[in-house]
Amino acid sequence: MWGLIPDRLKYYNNDKFTKKLFEHLKLREGYKQSVYLDILGKPTCGIGHLLTKEENKKYPVKSLVPKRVIDNWFKEDVKTALDASKTQMKLLKLNDDDFKIALVSVNYQLGTSWHKKFPATWKLLKAKHYDDAIKELLYKNPPEMEPSTWKEQTPVRVEDFVEAINKLKGDV
Repeated sequence: MWGLIPDRLKYYNNDKFTKKLFEHLKLREGYKQSVYLDILGKPTCGIGHLLTKEENKKYPVKSLVPKRVIDNWFKEDVKTALDASKTQMKLLKLNDDDFKIALVSVNYQLGTSWHKKFPATWKLLKAKHYDDAIKELLYKNPPEMEPSTWKEQTPVRVEDFVEAINKLKGDV
């Protein structure tokens, strides 16, 4: 299925950025055709799609969801995350495709208001204080070394974002 996604979702161009973005999301989100409960106990399906109440009524946990429905969810979820990342990139005054992919992934996983969940991180990113922003992502109360809840739940996702931020430090 994954090899077909860029061709099946006409919203996207078949360019290098889009391919890289899709591969990253595929790697991080996986694919499940049946509805399951995520790490927080929320009904999820497809490519990390969090079901709405209406969708969950139609597709209860353990039910199979048609591939065309999953493709539509993915298209809309990526568009939402991509649109949010474009706005956030402008606010951060950045133009880096690798960071944009990381930011799309953060918006895809945590939602488009992720920066409100991590206001200190957002403020530090805007100020280009990248080392301090990384500490805010990694720890509950920096400089204490207790891992953040996000780091505990999905450490690879946090490391992806940290790596993307670290790459920005070379551009300063």
